[in-house]
Amino acid sequence: MTLTETDATDELTYRRLYIGLWILSGVALGALVALGEPLAGVAAFVACAVGALVLFRRYSGPLFDERDQRQQEAASQRTLAIMGMSSAVVFPTVTALWGLGIIEWPVWLTPIAFFVAALSFVHVGSTMYEASNTA
Repeated sequence: MTLTETDATDELTYRRLYIGLWILSGVALGALVALGEPLAGVAAFVACAVGALVLFRRYSGPLFDERDQRQQEAASQRTLAIMGMSSAVVFPTVTALWGLGIIEWPVWLTPIAFFVAALSFVHVGSTMYEASNTA
């Protein structure tokens, strides 16, 4: 099967729209939360995410292929490394400063701290699982 120019244009259009909807979902969530409208932010995020998922399901061909999978794996690895290292520095530092009475621990930081801890546990568990399957 060959990919015609129209098919390639359609694929590029769908890919850009799919990625754009995910970017918009995050920007809308962050902006509306910062503006004091968290429920509107969540609604905008959900609307964009649902739009992206519907678009993905309705596209008749493969929107992403093995090259995309390799890029996704590399991006995921880099993201986990950056977030892991920064959280390993930020959260203990903020905790120490709070313990010394230099800063107040913001209430909104607590769920983020739990999420980062859970993400770390899932990553370590996944790493152990993958290691046991390759042995």
